[in-house]
Amino acid sequence: MEKTFYIIDDHELLRLGTSSYIEKNSSWKSLGSSADSKKALCDLEQFASDGNLPAVVISDLNFYGADTGFDLVSQMHELYPELRIIVYSMFFAPEIVQNTIESGACGYVSKNASSDELLLCMEKVLGGELFVQSELQKKVEQFNSFTEALTRREKEVMGLLLRQFSNDKIADTLCIKKRAVENYISRIYEKTGINDKSELIKRFG
Repeated sequence: MEKTFYIIDDHELLRLGTSSYIEKNSSWKSLGSSADSKKALCDLEQFASDGNLPAVVISDLNFYGADTGFDLVSQMHELYPELRIIVYSMFFAPEIVQNTIESGACGYVSKNASSDELLLCMEKVLGGELFVQSELQKKVEQFNSFTEALTRREKEVMGLLLRQFSNDKIADTLCIKKRAVENYISRIYEKTGINDKSELIKRFG
């Protein structure tokens, strides 16, 4: 497979700088970049039509406006299952890492990591491996162990708590009543031994 990549990040200097570094320090070739999900999906549609999808897409999670990186990762994975998606983000909470993997990403590297780790991630996912930055891997394993007793809905509520959503916003996001949210939170605290939201965020946020 040809070693091509495409970058999605709303910070122009970082987007162009990352692309330039990768091309100068490896055999990877850039197919372009975009600052938002709309242009990215249009470009990918054109690449697919031409039979020239990039081998790897490197995407941030945080965009201006209403875009969310989780939704974009899910969309790309659903539309192009063969696409290797790497999340390259300032976020390093284990819950966020786990959510991106569940959304369809096969690699996760924080922007605090060395540039060489991003290049390593690209090579690993190209070879079909799942790659999480070494510094984050243990935290993700601890998080998964910590949450294994939770139901799917409780994990969803916990994930939104860690993103510092209010109870009202969690209810709106999940289309459930606020009272149900409160009940889920109580069960989360009971099962995990966590006392309150601040302790939860301190430990896993």
